[in-house]
Amino acid sequence: MHAVIYIPDFHLQAALRLDPELWTRPLALMDDRQPKAAVMELTDAARAAGVAPGLTSTQAMARCRGIVIRARARAQEEAASEILLQTAYGFSPRIEATAPGVCTMDLKGLPLAAELGRGEREGAKEWAEKILRALAQMQLRAQIGMAGTPDLAWQAAREARPILCVTDAEAFVAALPVGRLDPPPEILEILGQWGISTVGAFLALGKDRLAERLGAEAVEMCERAAARQSRPLQLATPPEAFEEFMEFEEPVETLEPLLFVLRRFVEQLALRLGAVYLVAQELRLRLGLASGNHYDRVFVIPAPTREIDALFRTLHTHLENVRTDSPIQSLRLGARSGRAGNYQFGLFETALRDPNQFHETLARLGGLLGPQRAGAPRLLATFRPDAFEIDAERMARDAFDENEEDANEGALEALPRQSCGLALRRFRPPLPATVELREDRPALLHSAWLRGPVACADGPWKISGDWWDNRSWSREEWEIQTRGGDLCRLVRQDNEWFVDGVFD
Repeated sequence: MHAVIYIPDFHLQAALRLDPELWTRPLALMDDRQPKAAVMELTDAARAAGVAPGLTSTQAMARCRGIVIRARARAQEEAASEILLQTAYGFSPRIEATAPGVCTMDLKGLPLAAELGRGEREGAKEWAEKILRALAQMQLRAQIGMAGTPDLAWQAAREARPILCVTDAEAFVAALPVGRLDPPPEILEILGQWGISTVGAFLALGKDRLAERLGAEAVEMCERAAARQSRPLQLATPPEAFEEFMEFEEPVETLEPLLFVLRRFVEQLALRLGAVYLVAQELRLRLGLASGNHYDRVFVIPAPTREIDALFRTLHTHLENVRTDSPIQSLRLGARSGRAGNYQFGLFETALRDPNQFHETLARLGGLLGPQRAGAPRLLATFRPDAFEIDAERMARDAFDENEEDANEGALEALPRQSCGLALRRFRPPLPATVELREDRPALLHSAWLRGPVACADGPWKISGDWWDNRSWSREEWEIQTRGGDLCRLVRQDNEWFVDGVFD
């Protein structure tokens, strides 16, 4: 048994998949790469206005003044083909990309095939309705035909409204219009003169007599009409790429229309990932600018998911702070797929932690504070005080990595437990101070918080580094006690004094 999924007006459906509002308007689709562009497919409103396939754009506008002319959207046609294969693969592992908008499925080995063999149609109907609902969520309207051979299932799909299961192959083929056999125009005209309108009437003439009068083309038509003739499928694997693309008619200069389209993109990608039971590990965003440049960005999802709100918030948070040198002409969003991870939480945890929400919070902090100003500190390989950099990715990773947390706890336990003296409370930034020297030692301190004569002073301790490049530094440290009993650290750097901190 075989099933065929057929998307009528495939090129038009692909072009309007992201603009479903245009289905109610008169619209004609044209192939702009043909030497003489003509109407390929059109909406019902355009057909009701007198527009027909084969007309030029001028003829179409003459018959319908308000008609919308659209060129083929090849990038969206490719995405629609991927959606069709990915959806079909979720219902059968053996599929064939027969033609644009046509996918043939081999049902051998599935419980559905046994039900059809016993003549039970209810199970087949429910199975086909699941496929139609999955495609309808992605704005694709399809028809499904089921029969014993691939070619017969294809004919059933063309006649389906929207599901047709063929149990009597000979009777079904005999009732088909003779045009379903794709005869040459001259043979079709001759058959019309003979009064032959159905395949059954055509086959009743006999294969030998048809060959004598109409030639080899009639023999090929007889072979195509054979209800029991089968063929092997050219099996295809659905692509692992999940991508949506749109080229705007007018350049986009503000964030709101861009987010509106992005939301639709994320919804479609989430549905496509769900059809093959995968999640998004990362998102790839590309903005085509009117200047010819591109803005590219890759978003790694901390906890792979296909939740629409989580994916959309990742894009929204980033785009709030993006500025481009020219308006946006096109938009492309892709997703790299993966499998969802399983997590075992503690017995006494009261709430599940959400890495994606935590990562979004870091991104918002980065947008408010500036780049590299929110994250986990990471020490640099230098003795310069306060030498560190901010690593947002590490903070997001370590916050939910149990192994890393356990390793850090073990490292802390391995440290020797000994007294390190008084704790120094650092001032950030250090407090400017005025210091009077006597015999090159601090004798009098004056600052915003501490002031008075110096009772004793230890030092100086001189440190420096990075002398090999233009980032060289040097400083001199003193530890003093005022007559009032205050203990603090003084720092002299570039001939200026600072109070670096106080000791508890």
